[in-house]
Amino acid sequence: MTKLEILSELLVEELHSFKEEVNRLEKIEKSLKDTSIKADSTQIEKLIADHFRKLEVDQTAQQENREEILKIIKHSRTIPNWLIVLVLILILFLSLAFAIAYLLLH
Repeated sequence: MTKLEILSELLVEELHSFKEEVNRLEKIEKSLKDTSIKADSTQIEKLIADHFRKLEVDQTAQQENREEILKIIKHSRTIPNWLIVLVLILILFLSLAFAIAYLLLH
């Protein structure tokens, strides 16, 4: 065989394999066109709904805590009870001392 015959045989084989590959790719393309993909967002919607429920529960708990703290602040005093009692006792002792001093001087 001559080189030309060998080259032509190789070329024919390459063309044949190329044609087979093209046919295979056409089949794949046809099957891809026939395949339909449906978007399903139910899982995402469920996750979002769960997240919103958790946010509502957290927001309610925070609101209750805020109201409780505001109630505690509203009923708190700036002067402690022990200081009020101490001042009252001192006033009592001073008034007694003045009364005794007044009685002793008259």
